[in-house]
Amino acid sequence: MLVMKQGFSLVEMLVAIALMSIMTVAVVPQLKYLLNFQAASDTQNKLGELLSGFTAAYQANMLIVEADTNADVNFGAAGIMQATNVQTGARCNAGASHFTPWASYTGHAAPTLAIDGYGAPLCVLINPQTSTQSDGFPLYYHVVAFVSTGPNNVLDNGTMLQPSVQLTLGGDDTGVVFDGRTVALAAYTSTRTKMQTIAQALQAYYQARYQADPTRSSSIDYWSNGVGSPDAATRWDSSNPGNQLPWLSAAGALYSGDNTDIATTLALSRNDVTDAYGSIMQFENAGPNVRSPDNNNVNLAVPPYTGMVSTVLPGNIVLSQAVVGVND
Repeated sequence: MLVMKQGFSLVEMLVAIALMSIMTVAVVPQLKYLLNFQAASDTQNKLGELLSGFTAAYQANMLIVEADTNADVNFGAAGIMQATNVQTGARCNAGASHFTPWASYTGHAAPTLAIDGYGAPLCVLINPQTSTQSDGFPLYYHVVAFVSTGPNNVLDNGTMLQPSVQLTLGGDDTGVVFDGRTVALAAYTSTRTKMQTIAQALQAYYQARYQADPTRSSSIDYWSNGVGSPDAATRWDSSNPGNQLPWLSAAGALYSGDNTDIATTLALSRNDVTDAYGSIMQFENAGPNVRSPDNNNVNLAVPPYTGMVSTVLPGNIVLSQAVVGVND
């Protein structure tokens, strides 16, 4: 027996359509909420990664970045990050070129970094170089903000990076601020602390050599490498380039990596004598800036002999720490 299948009646179809409409009305707002929530979460994660990555890139390149006083972040040969469109009511225009110079510090490709969780380009706001002071030394830095325009994809009224390092946000915009001042102060403090540790080690070494010398001669500069001898050819600096100890890169550097450099003699590691900007610190004990038997100024060629630990801060500022050797 054949059984004929009947289709849906018009009434049944209308009921089904009505039910679907009701469900759609109920579900769509929830779906939109979930999508916005996910986009907001993705944006916050992206901003956090940008801040972490840029901080690492800045710390590793402070000497290069702070050689540029403009409202950009210049990574030298790697490229320059400039500010993007910040006009109220406009879409931002950050592209891969803004992130390429430092993308490697984030683990993401530059084009990916340029887009927020809503699929819109980010804004990059940059202040010109400014400075603060510590111990009378100027510390130069930049301030940078990364801003997402939020669901409406345009920069809202009130969003701006103030000279005071404060980022104000209007409407649904969100963002993070990189405060170079904090990094600059931390780098200076770390460098100064290391320099003081080196000075203490040098003073202890000088005193130990003086005490170990039976003659305990006041004419000997005990920072020289010649035991019991004021021989200038073995001084720990660059006064005699043909005979000096082997240095890592520049004359007077504290570390060379073998067993004859100053740092190893003082039981200091490479990290101990490397400043917060990645440079090996220098030691001078026979030049015109210190009291030494080699000094051409007769008034500075007599004890107490001195030494000088130094390094260069961003902005080509020389930071130094005097060391005094006492023959008593």
